[in-house]
Amino acid sequence: MVRKSPITSVRALLALAPLLLAWVSTSASAEETRHFVMSKFWHAANNAADDCPGGVNPKYPELVPINLANLGYSAREIAALLERDAASEGGDWENDELTQILFYRARINGKPANAYMHPLAVKDPGLKAWGGKMAYGFDLDGKGETPTSFTDPEAGVKGVKHELARVYGCNDQFRARLRDGSAAGLFFWMAIKDAAPAWTISITGENLDKGGPVTIKISRAMEPIRYNGNGTARADMSYRADPDPRTANNVYAGEVKDGLISITRPGPLFMIQEPLLFPLFTMHQFNARMKMNASGVLEVLIGGYQPIDEIYHFCGSANMEAEKNFCAEPPGIYHLLVRHADYDRDPATGRNRAISSTYYLEAVPAFLEPTIPVGGASAGGTQ
Repeated sequence: MVRKSPITSVRALLALAPLLLAWVSTSASAEETRHFVMSKFWHAANNAADDCPGGVNPKYPELVPINLANLGYSAREIAALLERDAASEGGDWENDELTQILFYRARINGKPANAYMHPLAVKDPGLKAWGGKMAYGFDLDGKGETPTSFTDPEAGVKGVKHELARVYGCNDQFRARLRDGSAAGLFFWMAIKDAAPAWTISITGENLDKGGPVTIKISRAMEPIRYNGNGTARADMSYRADPDPRTANNVYAGEVKDGLISITRPGPLFMIQEPLLFPLFTMHQFNARMKMNASGVLEVLIGGYQPIDEIYHFCGSANMEAEKNFCAEPPGIYHLLVRHADYDRDPATGRNRAISSTYYLEAVPAFLEPTIPVGGASAGGTQ
């Protein structure tokens, strides 16, 4: 056997040095991914006392005589209808006179029609829009500050487009501060949170603690979010990733800077939530901004241009129950949506079909397991 001299061995090691350095460098710059699951979700409101001059819009009982007058009933006829309704103590739906009138208050070719399915066939009750100047959101069109834009009250971003804030802002059931949630928002979230599959947020980058470029993916889990006994979201639980190919393109370039995670290249978003609230949740020019709070919860704002029919769904589909309890005057809300829609003009009608909107959500750290393919095996979860 021929023995190599020490000098030959050293030369061999030196020859391998560049490869070793490259391996070390690659290992040191390996990307990491952190996953989160959504634990709260509602419209990003920013209301304060006296921000609707003259008061908020009428509530359901006050709107009943307005709608009857819009149908042509006289003051005497309205008084008699209301008196008979009070005396009936709420009869069955089919035979409740007032309910039937209001349900079919739309008019198509002069004939009564379902007011919730045909909101534009209902005479506009003239609900007022909110006129505030500070609203959460993003400069979606890149035009900067304009006479109709907002300023974000926390981020200080100018040129914010958030017309949904005008639609909701003077309707009592939608009024709230950002982290509190409105009556309507809380009602719907409490109704779906234990059943709707959780949305997931995955952030990938070389060093998520120090900052730099990242990739942000929005998708869903197969399971709903899990909660502790006190109602707070349970962190560090494992979920299975939903393999639905329709969400595969919800991937965006972003960055981490000064602890703030944001999308730098907006794009389209396709999501599914739950039939009661948003069977489909889609946005054009989708953007997001997120930051971890002191409790370890990721606070997130998402915004973009959202189809008005998706927004109207949870008021219109619930019809009379919604109108009486958590969404007074759905047809009036739809008229406001049409009036303030600011994107996706329909060439046939000349009306915009989407409106700028912003939502607030919270998310907690989680493990996300790849789904097991048929005949295959899971590769294990990451955090």
